[in-house]
Amino acid sequence: MKLISKITAGVLLGFGLVITLLAVVDLAQEDPESDDRSGAIAAFLIFGAPPAVLGSWMFWNGHRKYHRELSDRLRQTFFAVLKQSNGHITPIQFSMESGLDGTTAKAYLDARAKEFNANFNVTPDGNIVYYFELGGSDPRQYLS
Repeated sequence: MKLISKITAGVLLGFGLVITLLAVVDLAQEDPESDDRSGAIAAFLIFGAPPAVLGSWMFWNGHRKYHRELSDRLRQTFFAVLKQSNGHITPIQFSMESGLDGTTAKAYLDARAKEFNANFNVTPDGNIVYYFELGGSDPRQYLS
């Protein structure tokens, strides 16, 4: 369904932009006759603008839906890993579970740490371990 939607949006946008471009070129001529000018405006309003707007909306809607699904998937993965590890999580752990690269995984965890007031500790190896309180334990007991 996603592929059909993308193809439809592309066809609508392409068709609408071509008609719009032709109408603009026709309107920009030096001495167009009034019938040509009216026809160009009508072509733009009927065949150019609506498909271009609809195609653009379909692309934007698909883009927004994709990012919403990605955000939901990351949030579910984040909570699953937290639950599984009793509130402790490292960027490499989250990266492996979510499929994100290390830098993006760390940025995501930093944002969640600010959101949930998590603590973190840097291990002697230089790794960062985030401690999120899950309600039953005090995360400070894990800090060295």
